Amino acid sequence: MIVSDRATATVPDSRRAAPIVLGQGDTVRVAVRRIVATIHDHLAANLPVAIDGRNAEGVHQVRVALRRFRALAGLLRRDTPNVVLEGASAHARSLAGAVGDARNWDVFLLTTVPGLAALTQVDVDVAGVVTPLAQPLRHAAYGQVQSVLGGEEARQFLRLLGQMGDGDVWLASLSAAGQETLEEPAIDFAVRHLTRLHRKALRKGRDFALLTPKERHEVRLVLKKLRYTAEFFNALHMPGGKAKPYIRRLAALQDVLGMDSDVLTTRSLLARLGEHGGDALQHTVGAVTGFLCCRQLGVHGTAHKKWRKFCRRPVFWQP
Repeated sequence: MIVSDRATATVPDSRRAAPIVLGQGDTVRVAVRRIVATIHDHLAANLPVAIDGRNAEGVHQVRVALRRFRALAGLLRRDTPNVVLEGASAHARSLAGAVGDARNWDVFLLTTVPGLAALTQVDVDVAGVVTPLAQPLRHAAYGQVQSVLGGEEARQFLRLLGQMGDGDVWLASLSAAGQETLEEPAIDFAVRHLTRLHRKALRKGRDFALLTPKERHEVRLVLKKLRYTAEFFNALHMPGGKAKPYIRRLAALQDVLGMDSDVLTTRSLLARLGEHGGDALQHTVGAVTGFLCCRQLGVHGTAHKKWRKFCRRPVFWQP
């Protein structure tokens, strides 16, 4: 992942997505161009960082850009089914899958393992046992990142985003009726989809305290789509200033609910390490599993409180 001729070079900086600037009178067509252009710039800025491999945030931001595009494509496909969007969404899914393993190892080594330092109090040196085993697997995962993100599929996808941001290449296969729907005011489109996703989240989260981990994961997926949609269109609702607090609450709730998937991912990674370890690793795995399960149970109360607060607060797109 990190080759010798780069060892002394400056580690490249990642870049978060820029705010999306929309006007009150924008149509869906205009809004989509601007949103896609922002996603293109976000992805283009972070691809070389991810390929370089020394700044873990690069892979994370690439995944965020790809997810944001898929979320946008999902909104559009509900109203205007489109073969170009279908193909582009499939490419985004493929690219995100190719970098997923690297991201999982990054989170494991840079966040999860340091967060288990308390286990040293019971003579379990998690970092000392798992890090030497995990680093080669992380290195291999970044080899895949370099191969895929430096390959033709990524270049084609980036070109397509550029074309979508600059013009209407993705509209060629739409019927006249389909193209007419894109002249709808962007604010009406946004309100319709934000309302739909908010209601879906409330429906999925009904009886929240009784939900299984799988059901909580489904809630989190809907919240993620809702958050991206809110980020896309919040500039249309700046009067009143309610959008940013709403998005912050969504992000906080997502983070808490993410504990379920973090535990499952950690267990999966530890199982892969088990193929290379001995008794010390098995002892460590048992301690880590128990520790994470206890933490997961403790987080559920916090998640329930945040969920109830989310349900009570008004949405920003309605007066």
